[in-house]
Amino acid sequence: MNNIEADASPSSTYVDILHSCHDPQAVAYYDKHGASTVEHAFAIANILHIHSKVLEASFFYRLAFDLHSKEQTEFPLPQSLLQVRLLCLLKSSNLPPTEELEELEKYSPRLANYIRGIQISWQSGRTGEGLELIGNAFEIFHSGEEIDRLYLELALRYPPTGLVTGESALGSTSIPCRLYMYWDSNPPEEIRNNLRYHQELLGSDFVFFDRDSASIWLYDHYGKEICEIFRKVRHPAEGADLLRLYVIQANGGWWLDADLRIRSRDAWESLTATTHKSCRLFTTHNYVLHNDFFGAAPGNPYIANAAMTALVNTFEHAGLYIAFKTGPGVLNRAVSRAIYNALQSRNPICDLQIDNQHAFHEFVEEYDVTYKNIASSWHSS
Repeated sequence: MNNIEADASPSSTYVDILHSCHDPQAVAYYDKHGASTVEHAFAIANILHIHSKVLEASFFYRLAFDLHSKEQTEFPLPQSLLQVRLLCLLKSSNLPPTEELEELEKYSPRLANYIRGIQISWQSGRTGEGLELIGNAFEIFHSGEEIDRLYLELALRYPPTGLVTGESALGSTSIPCRLYMYWDSNPPEEIRNNLRYHQELLGSDFVFFDRDSASIWLYDHYGKEICEIFRKVRHPAEGADLLRLYVIQANGGWWLDADLRIRSRDAWESLTATTHKSCRLFTTHNYVLHNDFFGAAPGNPYIANAAMTALVNTFEHAGLYIAFKTGPGVLNRAVSRAIYNALQSRNPICDLQIDNQHAFHEFVEEYDVTYKNIASSWHSS
């Protein structure tokens, strides 16, 4: 952290900020492009934000806002710049200026309440009140953006009835003891070895799909249109994302990515023995829900909601980052909606068990795969 005050003027200090925060990428961007347009100030802010230079990022988000025409046809929208500026101030343990919150409220009362909700949760510990203030402001954002992760983190600190891990679920439908996996075509030797490992471990309870068998399955279960969407995706990861949601929704069971493996037969049996609800999800350390390993009973409403969001994103936001478009982000959004509805209705969240990263590693493990070093990654798509 540098010694620049949080309420300093970005227009007069941004050069000093860049040279004091020791971020070579941000400095290089500034040296090449400057920061005299919304596009360039926003890009520098994003670099700093990604690198956890949140106070410094807040200045450049404010600079981008000040340079903005304030027209709702210019992207990013002015309210988006202002809310992320204030969120970065909160992340740096600074108070959002009252006048800027009031300014944000003129553009979007829901975004202003989102910032207020985060503030009272983080700085006053009033998490329940914070969740009420945030409401369903996540619907303003793409699925999987930061608000979904923050909302889940707050909810797990102040869990609505029925969300606490391990609560019994009377009358819930159990998750079938079946494991699904996918590889589009021509799996490398390390993946073939993993497939053999699971076939030997689980026998007929292990089901593997490739692109052709997945296409046939989707055609038979969901029809021509879904099959064609699956076959036309821009990256195999999107196809795998869609398939997993539709397979688990129809058949129930567990999904596991091909670069993960169940640790042992004992781990598999422990998984089923410790699953108390009809949908079990796991979070990463930063509250992204894993879609590389999860389980649900057939017809589960959380998986159905995630599948709906993935399909809408495919049509409405074709160029969206895959993790948000069809990947973990759609599970996060489904859970955000469930939490919001539970808070509004004061009724329990039905049949949902969420465990942490430590529990995830109790059941599955990663293993070395060389294909990631030579193949195109979905992370750049």
